Amino acid sequence: MRDGKITVRCSRHPRIDSDNKYPNCPNTHQNITKFREVPSEFFMNNIVLKITALIFGIALWFFVMSQQDFQMQIDAPVKLVRLPEMLAVASKPPQTLPITVQGPAFDLIRLRADMHSKNPDAVVINIDLQNAELGSTRKHISKENIQAAGYPNVQFVEPSNQLLFIDLDLDTRIERSIPVHSNAVFETAPGYIRADAPKLKPEFVKVTGARNAITRIIEIPTDSVRFDSLTASDGFKVHLNFDLFPAYVTPSDSTVMIDVNIQKIASKKFEKVPVQLIGIYDKSLAKLSPDTVSVEISGGAEVLDSIKATDIELLVEINRFTIEDVDSLAPTVKLQLSPGVNRDLSIKGMRLIPEKVKLKKYDAFADTSAAKPAENAAPTDEANVEAP
Repeated sequence: MRDGKITVRCSRHPRIDSDNKYPNCPNTHQNITKFREVPSEFFMNNIVLKITALIFGIALWFFVMSQQDFQMQIDAPVKLVRLPEMLAVASKPPQTLPITVQGPAFDLIRLRADMHSKNPDAVVINIDLQNAELGSTRKHISKENIQAAGYPNVQFVEPSNQLLFIDLDLDTRIERSIPVHSNAVFETAPGYIRADAPKLKPEFVKVTGARNAITRIIEIPTDSVRFDSLTASDGFKVHLNFDLFPAYVTPSDSTVMIDVNIQKIASKKFEKVPVQLIGIYDKSLAKLSPDTVSVEISGGAEVLDSIKATDIELLVEINRFTIEDVDSLAPTVKLQLSPGVNRDLSIKGMRLIPEKVKLKKYDAFADTSAAKPAENAAPTDEANVEAP
């Protein structure tokens, strides 16, 4: 076929197009017409036959495959069952073991798909520890240990050249409370502070397991997580990290709550707070100037709301003036806060106005100096009088 035309060859005419008729090639046109019409029906009839043959062949293949058993290697999870309550596993047995199973092709195909999708425990190696004793033990694996629920035609094939087994160490089971260590980081938004250390709930987690494994656990860390731009107090659920945990040690919790106290930064001013001069001295001869100052405190707004003027105590020790050889000192501030308030985190700073106070001293002899000479002169006058 060329450009929509059918070309045939004739011994007399090497090329004959279907549009031409040559008297020297009899029946040429008729043959070309039949060639055009016959292939369409012949091709359609073959399609039906081919589809029928394909379906029959597939059905036959499935039938033949279903009548034969095949082998497949899988990684089956290991499960320790019926362990006595007073014992615990101290070693770290393998989580899976490679085994060979045998069964119909369709069952093996379904089993493979099942294990890689929704049911990884479709085939399980059960290790019965009901009669196990304290110390090391070796458990051999046979067909009695293999469980393939839902696949009755799938059987375990024992290797001919080796024995499958698992070595275990069993120890006494104990329970212990382990402290939790937080690896969470909490950052506040600008203008806010964390007014207290994060509080863990619970602070301790109970773990049970083999004695020699439990005694090596010092603390249980949380996952390393970060919370930024916090503007309000809240509780955060954080997972515990058991990556470095010994095998078969069971914790009572897998998560902890961490409460964080977030407060807005504020300031509060207290006017005319008295400054006390302490030490051994004559109160009539020494005095502070000024004897009251203003105290400005900045920190968490909720903490500042709970502070009253009577909670602030300002002290100056009189001996400091002599020891430091100065005439003015900054008072020592004692701030009484409510129980449970973290002073280091909730109070950002304090400022005194004025910052320092002076010590004023009075002369003890200032009022009596004039009188002393008169007392001394009186006897003289009397002596002068008595002389004649």
